[in-house]
Amino acid sequence: MIELDTTWGFFMQNLETTYMGLKLKNPLILGSSSLSDNPDGVKKAEDAGFGAVVLKSIFEEQIVAESNADIRGAVGFNGRNDYLDAFASVTKERYLDKYLELVTKAKKAVDIPVIASVNCTSESGWLEYARKFQQSGADGIELNYYIMAGDARVSGAEIEKKYFEVAKKTREIISLPLSIKMSWHFTSIANAVRQYSDMGFDGIVMFNHFFRPDIDIEKVSICSNRFIGPKGDYSETLRWTAMMSGEIKADICSSTGIRDSETAVKMLLAGAKAVQMTSAVYKEGYSVASKVLDEISQWMEKHGYDSISSFNGLLAQEKIENPERWERSQYMKVNRF
Repeated sequence: MIELDTTWGFFMQNLETTYMGLKLKNPLILGSSSLSDNPDGVKKAEDAGFGAVVLKSIFEEQIVAESNADIRGAVGFNGRNDYLDAFASVTKERYLDKYLELVTKAKKAVDIPVIASVNCTSESGWLEYARKFQQSGADGIELNYYIMAGDARVSGAEIEKKYFEVAKKTREIISLPLSIKMSWHFTSIANAVRQYSDMGFDGIVMFNHFFRPDIDIEKVSICSNRFIGPKGDYSETLRWTAMMSGEIKADICSSTGIRDSETAVKMLLAGAKAVQMTSAVYKEGYSVASKVLDEISQWMEKHGYDSISSFNGLLAQEKIENPERWERSQYMKVNRF
Protein backbone atom coordinates (compact mmCIF):
# COMPACT_ATOMS: atom_id res chain seq x y z
CA MET A 1 0.00 0.00 0.00
CA ILE A 2 1.31 3.44 -0.95
CA GLU A 3 1.06 6.03 1.79
CA LEU A 4 1.37 9.80 1.68
CA ASP A 5 4.34 10.98 3.71
CA THR A 6 3.72 14.57 4.75
CA THR A 7 7.34 15.07 5.74
CA TRP A 8 8.58 15.07 2.17
CA GLY A 9 5.35 15.52 0.26
CA PHE A 10 5.73 12.46 -1.98
CA PHE A 11 3.83 9.22 -2.19
CA MET A 12 6.09 6.63 -0.66
CA GLN A 13 6.14 2.90 -0.21
CA ASN A 14 6.43 1.34 3.22
CA LEU A 15 10.13 1.72 4.02
CA GLU A 16 10.06 0.34 7.55
CA THR A 17 12.72 -2.13 8.58
CA THR A 18 14.13 -3.71 11.72
CA TYR A 19 17.80 -3.51 12.57
CA MET A 20 19.41 -4.75 15.81
CA GLY A 21 15.88 -5.35 17.08
CA LEU A 22 15.13 -1.63 16.65
CA LYS A 23 12.19 -0.61 14.52
CA LEU A 24 13.29 2.00 11.96
CA LYS A 25 10.97 4.08 9.77
CA ASN A 26 13.41 3.42 6.93
CA PRO A 27 16.77 1.66 6.44
CA LEU A 28 18.88 4.81 6.05
CA ILE A 29 21.21 5.49 9.01
CA LEU A 30 23.53 8.46 9.42
CA GLY A 31 26.91 6.92 10.21
CA SER A 32 29.25 7.94 13.00
CA SER A 33 30.96 11.20 12.04
CA SER A 34 31.28 14.88 12.90
CA LEU A 35 27.81 15.22 11.37
CA SER A 36 26.43 13.49 14.45
CA ASP A 37 28.64 14.96 17.17
CA ASN A 38 26.04 17.43 18.45
CA PRO A 39 22.27 17.41 19.12
CA ASP A 40 21.62 19.93 16.34
CA GLY A 41 23.24 17.67 13.76
CA VAL A 42 21.24 14.69 15.02
CA LYS A 43 18.02 16.73 14.75
CA LYS A 44 18.91 17.78 11.19
CA ALA A 45 19.38 14.11 10.34
CA GLU A 46 15.93 13.24 11.65
CA ASP A 47 14.32 16.16 9.84
CA ALA A 48 16.02 15.11 6.60
CA GLY A 49 14.51 11.65 6.90
CA PHE A 50 17.18 9.37 8.36
CA GLY A 51 15.75 6.35 10.17
CA ALA A 52 18.43 6.31 12.87
CA VAL A 53 21.69 8.01 13.83
CA VAL A 54 25.00 6.63 15.06
CA LEU A 55 26.67 9.29 17.19
CA LYS A 56 30.26 10.22 16.51
CA SER A 57 32.50 7.68 18.19
CA ILE A 58 34.09 8.37 21.52
CA PHE A 59 37.77 7.52 21.07
CA GLU A 60 39.62 6.14 24.07
CA GLU A 61 42.89 7.08 22.36
CA GLN A 62 41.80 10.72 22.08
CA ILE A 63 40.59 10.85 25.68
CA VAL A 64 43.94 9.53 26.89
CA ALA A 65 45.83 12.04 24.74
CA GLU A 66 43.75 15.00 25.93
CA SER A 67 43.99 13.83 29.52
CA ASN A 68 47.77 13.64 29.22
CA ALA A 69 47.82 17.15 27.77
CA ASP A 70 45.83 18.40 30.76
CA ILE A 71 48.28 16.72 33.10
CA ARG A 72 51.24 18.34 31.39
CA GLY A 73 49.57 21.70 31.86
CA ALA A 74 48.76 21.11 35.51
CA VAL A 75 50.72 23.05 38.09
CA GLY A 76 52.15 21.55 41.28
CA PHE A 77 51.85 17.87 40.38
CA ASN A 78 55.39 17.28 39.18
CA GLY A 79 56.89 14.29 40.89
CA ARG A 80 53.65 13.35 42.69
CA ASN A 81 52.54 10.12 41.03
CA ASP A 82 49.60 9.66 43.37
CA TYR A 83 48.19 13.07 42.41
CA LEU A 84 48.93 12.49 38.74
CA ASP A 85 46.99 9.22 38.75
CA ALA A 86 44.03 10.87 40.47
CA PHE A 87 44.13 13.85 38.11
CA ALA A 88 44.26 11.56 35.06
CA SER A 89 41.22 9.67 36.31
CA VAL A 90 39.24 12.87 36.87
CA THR A 91 40.07 14.30 33.44
CA LYS A 92 39.15 11.06 31.68
CA GLU A 93 35.83 11.02 33.50
CA ARG A 94 35.19 14.60 32.41
CA TYR A 95 35.65 13.75 28.73
CA LEU A 96 33.53 10.64 29.09
CA ASP A 97 30.77 12.61 30.83
CA LYS A 98 30.72 15.06 27.90
CA TYR A 99 29.95 12.19 25.54
CA LEU A 100 27.30 10.76 27.82
CA GLU A 101 25.74 14.23 27.88
CA LEU A 102 25.66 14.16 24.06
CA VAL A 103 23.79 10.85 24.17
CA THR A 104 21.24 12.24 26.62
CA LYS A 105 20.68 15.48 24.68
CA ALA A 106 20.45 13.67 21.35
CA LYS A 107 17.82 11.31 22.73
CA LYS A 108 15.75 14.27 23.93
CA ALA A 109 16.08 16.03 20.56
CA VAL A 110 14.75 13.24 18.32
CA ASP A 111 12.31 10.35 18.17
CA ILE A 112 14.44 8.11 15.94
CA PRO A 113 16.84 5.57 17.49
CA VAL A 114 20.15 7.00 18.70
CA ILE A 115 23.07 4.56 18.70
CA ALA A 116 26.20 5.34 20.73
CA SER A 117 29.57 4.43 19.24
CA VAL A 118 32.65 3.36 21.18
CA ASN A 119 36.17 3.25 19.75
CA CYS A 120 38.61 1.85 22.29
CA THR A 121 42.16 0.60 22.22
CA SER A 122 42.17 -1.42 25.46
CA GLU A 123 39.95 -4.13 26.86
CA SER A 124 39.35 -2.24 30.09
CA GLY A 125 38.35 0.84 28.09
CA TRP A 126 35.77 -1.11 26.11
CA LEU A 127 34.09 -2.52 29.15
CA GLU A 128 34.15 0.68 31.19
CA TYR A 129 32.69 2.82 28.42
CA ALA A 130 30.12 0.25 27.34
CA ARG A 131 28.75 -0.04 30.89
CA LYS A 132 28.30 3.72 31.15
CA PHE A 133 26.57 3.97 27.77
CA GLN A 134 24.08 1.36 28.87
CA GLN A 135 22.93 3.79 31.56
CA SER A 136 22.87 6.84 29.29
CA GLY A 137 19.62 6.17 27.46
CA ALA A 138 21.14 5.12 24.12
CA ASP A 139 18.94 2.82 22.05
CA GLY A 140 21.90 0.68 21.11
CA ILE A 141 25.70 0.56 21.02
CA GLU A 142 28.01 0.17 18.05
CA LEU A 143 31.43 -1.18 18.94
CA ASN A 144 34.28 0.02 16.76
CA TYR A 145 37.35 -2.06 17.54
CA TYR A 146 40.36 -2.45 15.30
CA ILE A 147 43.86 -3.68 16.07
CA MET A 148 46.60 -2.33 13.83
CA ALA A 149 48.69 -5.40 13.03
CA GLY A 150 51.99 -3.54 13.02
CA ASP A 151 53.99 -5.87 15.25
CA ALA A 152 55.63 -8.55 13.10
CA ARG A 153 56.03 -10.75 16.17
CA VAL A 154 52.27 -11.11 16.62
CA SER A 155 50.47 -13.60 14.40
CA GLY A 156 47.11 -13.06 12.74
CA ALA A 157 45.64 -15.82 14.89
CA GLU A 158 46.66 -13.99 18.06
CA ILE A 159 45.10 -10.74 16.86
CA GLU A 160 41.84 -12.37 15.89
CA LYS A 161 41.71 -14.18 19.24
CA LYS A 162 41.93 -10.78 20.95
CA TYR A 163 39.07 -9.44 18.85
CA PHE A 164 36.79 -12.27 19.89
CA GLU A 165 37.80 -12.16 23.55
CA VAL A 166 36.93 -8.45 23.83
CA ALA A 167 33.72 -8.86 21.83
CA LYS A 168 32.57 -11.78 23.99
CA LYS A 169 33.19 -9.93 27.26
CA THR A 170 31.39 -6.84 25.99
CA ARG A 171 28.37 -8.85 24.88
CA GLU A 172 28.19 -10.48 28.30
CA ILE A 173 27.78 -7.16 30.14
CA ILE A 174 25.59 -5.29 27.65
CA SER A 175 21.86 -5.93 27.47
CA LEU A 176 21.20 -3.15 24.93
CA PRO A 177 21.07 -3.95 21.20
CA LEU A 178 24.73 -4.34 20.25
CA SER A 179 26.51 -4.23 16.91
CA ILE A 180 30.14 -4.38 15.90
CA LYS A 181 31.61 -2.34 13.07
CA MET A 182 34.25 -4.62 11.66
CA SER A 183 36.99 -4.33 9.09
CA TRP A 184 37.42 -6.71 6.19
CA HIS A 185 41.07 -7.34 7.19
CA PHE A 186 40.38 -10.86 8.39
CA THR A 187 41.86 -14.05 7.02
CA SER A 188 38.33 -15.43 7.02
CA ILE A 189 35.64 -12.74 7.04
CA ALA A 190 32.92 -15.38 6.96
CA ASN A 191 34.25 -17.06 10.10
CA ALA A 192 34.61 -13.74 11.93
CA VAL A 193 31.07 -12.67 11.04
CA ARG A 194 29.66 -16.02 12.14
CA GLN A 195 31.53 -15.87 15.46
CA TYR A 196 30.20 -12.41 16.23
CA SER A 197 26.68 -13.54 15.39
CA ASP A 198 26.98 -16.70 17.49
CA MET A 199 28.15 -14.56 20.44
CA GLY A 200 24.79 -12.83 20.33
CA PHE A 201 25.62 -9.59 18.54
CA ASP A 202 22.45 -8.06 17.12
CA GLY A 203 24.13 -6.34 14.20
CA ILE A 204 27.25 -6.54 12.03
CA VAL A 205 28.34 -3.36 10.26
CA MET A 206 30.29 -4.00 7.07
CA PHE A 207 32.79 -2.30 6.88
CA ASN A 208 34.85 0.28 8.72
CA HIS A 209 36.31 3.27 6.85
CA PHE A 210 39.74 3.90 8.32
CA PHE A 211 41.95 6.90 8.86
CA ARG A 212 44.42 7.07 6.00
CA PRO A 213 47.82 8.65 6.73
CA ASP A 214 49.52 10.65 4.02
CA ILE A 215 52.62 12.81 3.57
CA ASP A 216 52.67 16.54 2.94
CA ILE A 217 55.71 16.90 0.69
CA GLU A 218 55.82 20.69 1.11
CA LYS A 219 55.89 20.58 4.90
CA VAL A 220 57.74 17.23 4.87
CA SER A 221 55.41 15.87 7.53
CA ILE A 222 52.75 13.24 8.07
CA CYS A 223 49.19 14.40 7.53
CA SER A 224 45.68 12.99 7.21
CA ASN A 225 44.36 11.96 3.82
CA ARG A 226 40.73 13.12 3.84
CA PHE A 227 40.01 10.86 0.93
CA ILE A 228 36.38 10.16 0.09
CA GLY A 229 36.31 7.13 -2.15
CA PRO A 230 34.74 7.04 -5.60
CA LYS A 231 31.11 6.19 -6.15
CA GLY A 232 31.91 2.56 -6.95
CA ASP A 233 33.78 1.96 -3.68
CA TYR A 234 31.24 -0.53 -2.36
CA SER A 235 32.08 -3.85 -4.03
CA GLU A 236 33.49 -5.68 -1.00
CA THR A 237 30.65 -4.45 1.18
CA LEU A 238 28.12 -5.72 -1.38
CA ARG A 239 29.86 -9.07 -1.83
CA TRP A 240 30.07 -9.88 1.88
CA THR A 241 26.59 -8.59 2.63
CA ALA A 242 25.22 -10.99 0.03
CA MET A 243 27.39 -13.89 1.15
CA MET A 244 26.60 -13.63 4.87
CA SER A 245 23.11 -12.12 5.23
CA GLY A 246 21.37 -15.47 4.83
CA GLU A 247 23.78 -17.41 7.05
CA ILE A 248 23.66 -15.57 10.37
CA LYS A 249 21.10 -14.47 12.93
CA ALA A 250 22.57 -10.98 13.32
CA ASP A 251 21.33 -8.20 11.05
CA ILE A 252 23.80 -6.77 8.57
CA CYS A 253 24.15 -3.02 8.11
CA SER A 254 26.10 -2.13 4.96
CA SER A 255 28.58 0.71 5.21
CA THR A 256 31.28 2.26 2.98
CA GLY A 257 30.39 3.42 -0.51
CA ILE A 258 26.68 4.06 0.08
CA ARG A 259 26.44 7.30 -1.92
CA ASP A 260 23.02 7.13 -3.59
CA SER A 261 19.70 5.29 -3.82
CA GLU A 262 21.01 2.83 -6.41
CA THR A 263 23.75 1.58 -4.10
CA ALA A 264 21.35 1.46 -1.14
CA VAL A 265 18.90 -0.69 -3.13
CA LYS A 266 21.74 -3.03 -4.11
CA MET A 267 22.65 -3.56 -0.47
CA LEU A 268 19.03 -4.22 0.49
CA LEU A 269 18.70 -6.74 -2.34
CA ALA A 270 21.87 -8.41 -1.06
CA GLY A 271 20.30 -8.78 2.37
CA ALA A 272 21.28 -5.72 4.42
CA LYS A 273 18.62 -4.64 6.92
CA ALA A 274 19.95 -1.09 6.90
CA VAL A 275 22.66 1.04 5.30
CA GLN A 276 24.90 3.73 6.75
CA MET A 277 25.55 6.90 4.81
CA THR A 278 28.15 9.55 5.64
CA SER A 279 30.29 10.71 2.70
CA ALA A 280 27.26 11.68 0.60
CA VAL A 281 25.99 13.85 3.45
CA TYR A 282 29.34 15.62 3.67
CA LYS A 283 29.19 16.33 -0.06
CA GLU A 284 25.50 17.16 -0.50
CA GLY A 285 24.18 17.99 2.96
CA TYR A 286 21.61 16.29 5.17
CA SER A 287 18.90 16.74 2.52
CA VAL A 288 20.46 13.95 0.46
CA ALA A 289 18.56 11.55 2.74
CA SER A 290 15.12 12.64 1.51
CA LYS A 291 16.33 12.43 -2.10
CA VAL A 292 17.63 8.90 -1.59
CA LEU A 293 14.46 7.77 0.18
CA ASP A 294 12.22 9.24 -2.51
CA GLU A 295 14.21 7.45 -5.18
CA ILE A 296 14.08 4.13 -3.29
CA SER A 297 10.30 4.51 -3.11
CA GLN A 298 10.09 5.24 -6.81
CA TRP A 299 12.21 2.19 -7.61
CA MET A 300 10.01 0.02 -5.39
CA GLU A 301 6.82 1.29 -7.05
CA LYS A 302 8.31 0.73 -10.51
CA HIS A 303 9.19 -2.89 -9.68
CA GLY A 304 6.02 -3.68 -7.76
CA TYR A 305 7.42 -3.85 -4.23
CA ASP A 306 5.25 -2.35 -1.51
CA SER A 307 7.66 -2.87 1.40
CA ILE A 308 11.35 -3.35 2.13
CA SER A 309 10.69 -6.89 3.30
CA SER A 310 9.18 -7.81 -0.09
CA PHE A 311 12.58 -7.59 -1.81
CA ASN A 312 15.09 -7.60 1.05
CA GLY A 313 17.67 -10.34 0.45
CA LEU A 314 16.32 -11.51 -2.90
CA LEU A 315 19.86 -11.64 -4.29
CA ALA A 316 21.56 -13.02 -1.18
CA GLN A 317 23.84 -15.96 -1.93
CA GLU A 318 21.43 -18.53 -0.54
CA LYS A 319 18.58 -17.34 -2.75
CA ILE A 320 20.07 -17.16 -6.22
CA GLU A 321 20.40 -19.93 -8.79
CA ASN A 322 24.19 -19.68 -9.07
CA PRO A 323 25.42 -18.73 -5.58
CA GLU A 324 29.05 -19.14 -6.58
CA ARG A 325 28.77 -15.89 -8.57
CA TRP A 326 29.26 -13.95 -5.33
CA GLU A 327 32.52 -15.82 -4.74
CA ARG A 328 34.23 -14.92 -8.02
CA SER A 329 37.58 -13.24 -7.38
CA GLN A 330 39.21 -13.37 -10.84
CA TYR A 331 37.96 -12.19 -14.22
CA MET A 332 37.42 -15.03 -16.70
CA LYS A 333 36.47 -13.03 -19.79
CA VAL A 334 36.08 -9.34 -20.46
CA ASN A 335 32.46 -8.22 -20.01
CA ARG A 336 31.46 -11.66 -18.76
CA PHE A 337 30.66 -12.43 -15.10
